[in-house]
Amino acid sequence: MSDPGKWDNQTGDTLSWDTLTWQDIRAIGMALAERHPEENILTLPPERLEQMVGELPGFAAAETAPDDFTLSAIITAWIDAEEDGDDSSPFESLA
Repeated sequence: MSDPGKWDNQTGDTLSWDTLTWQDIRAIGMALAERHPEENILTLPPERLEQMVGELPGFAAAETAPDDFTLSAIITAWIDAEEDGDDSSPFESLA
């Protein structure tokens, strides 16, 4: 059995989640990082982010749209997934 939260790069499917909801912020961030490495996260319009999340395999659409806090948290999780746990800052050498 695969680790929870592992994303399958070959199929583009989650290996352990049956469904994703807006509360699965870390999983969504990981999935978006794998599926959309070319996206400029910082200039992504909220509507496009919602669309991209809605297109993820296993995403269970909610009746209500996510709030700004949830979308910001997803962006942060996406950035974290792209950095692959690297907590260093490119500006550390300037300090």
